[in-house]
Amino acid sequence: MPQKAPHTVHILEGKATLYKRPTTSFWFVRYKADNKWHRTTTKCEDLDKAKLKAVDIVTDAWFKERHKIPVVSKRFSAVAKLTIKTLQDLLDNNVGKVVYKDYIRAMDNYVNKFFGAYNIDSIDYFVVKKFNDWRIKEFGRIPNASTINTHNAALNRVFDTALERGYITKSQIPYLKNEGLSANKGTDFTKEEYVALYKYMRTWVKQARKGHDTALRLLLRDYVLILVNTGIRAGTEAMDLKWRNIAFFEKDGKQYLSLNVIGKTKKYREVTVRHRVARYLQRIQENNDVLKGMTFEEVIALGSDEYVFRMNGKDMTTAFGRVFKRMLRQAKLLVDKRNGIERTLYSCRHTYATMTLTDTKITTYVLAKHMGTSEAMIKEHYEHIEMRGKASEIAGGGSIEDALRKTRAIRKG
Repeated sequence: MPQKAPHTVHILEGKATLYKRPTTSFWFVRYKADNKWHRTTTKCEDLDKAKLKAVDIVTDAWFKERHKIPVVSKRFSAVAKLTIKTLQDLLDNNVGKVVYKDYIRAMDNYVNKFFGAYNIDSIDYFVVKKFNDWRIKEFGRIPNASTINTHNAALNRVFDTALERGYITKSQIPYLKNEGLSANKGTDFTKEEYVALYKYMRTWVKQARKGHDTALRLLLRDYVLILVNTGIRAGTEAMDLKWRNIAFFEKDGKQYLSLNVIGKTKKYREVTVRHRVARYLQRIQENNDVLKGMTFEEVIALGSDEYVFRMNGKDMTTAFGRVFKRMLRQAKLLVDKRNGIERTLYSCRHTYATMTLTDTKITTYVLAKHMGTSEAMIKEHYEHIEMRGKASEIAGGGSIEDALRKTRAIRKG
């Protein structure tokens, strides 16, 4: 029979072993559960205390094994690290979604910051509630519903990783509610604000430093104008647009321009655009080192595999969002005065929907198909447009000027 190594003690009828490592004074326990050998520290230097602790550890593992509960518990931070690596690998190989960048930022800045020290299998309703309270303090307010959606999606990604690796069971994943502030339908630009925006962008481009700053501002200006005049999604649809996805077509003897964008369902959607979009695209083409020197028609006929809204092949979603926010602040257009909500590039899509419903006879059904969403969503988020159309009936005869003149006349009398 082999001799027992020094600093080794068998417990539980030899089914577990206490031992010491040369680098620490703590006793460790080795045992088998789920057909795997496990090793963990008892965090005890005294042998008698270590035995009691080891019995608790091993019997708890055997209990979990009998009831089909994962034996191994992992820190949230370790699982989050694996999740972030998976998402980043997908992005690096150009098969990940743009939104993965938002998930990674949410994990780094909020999710992992709070949950990191917790064991993944110990996060329940009460821990999530503590996180919600902590997040409000971090923000200094209740976050927008869209922000909480991103955080919840990032959290669920971590839980999915833990589930795949057997660290938790499906029943251990907590339900994540969203009680954030609704971004509402007001984060568009009014017509007057939109006019002010595109006029300001002319000056803003001229003020740029030569080189990269000028190139970025030129591209961002046309990016914004195209978003407002097409309704396509910033980032997810726009950043994957290539010149080969742009085409001319004829209808009733008239020529039109269309974009084929990849929507949320990963299917192409044809978007007929306003004529002025051709001018904005032509400006981008003329600033592209590969395509300049050609006519716009030649570029469209060529079907180039070049991305439209990228610089040096780089996804500009994050940079555009950051610079757009800074530019709006300078133009005093960042905050929507109607609801106090900060505008983002997504406000360009809302502006397209608002202007289309206000200025054209396009139905909500056609608009929903064009924008790659549901008619119910259009009606829910833009029902206020219908009420604007009834303004004359609601306000009654005459005008505001008439009413004010009468007030002044009464005061003089």
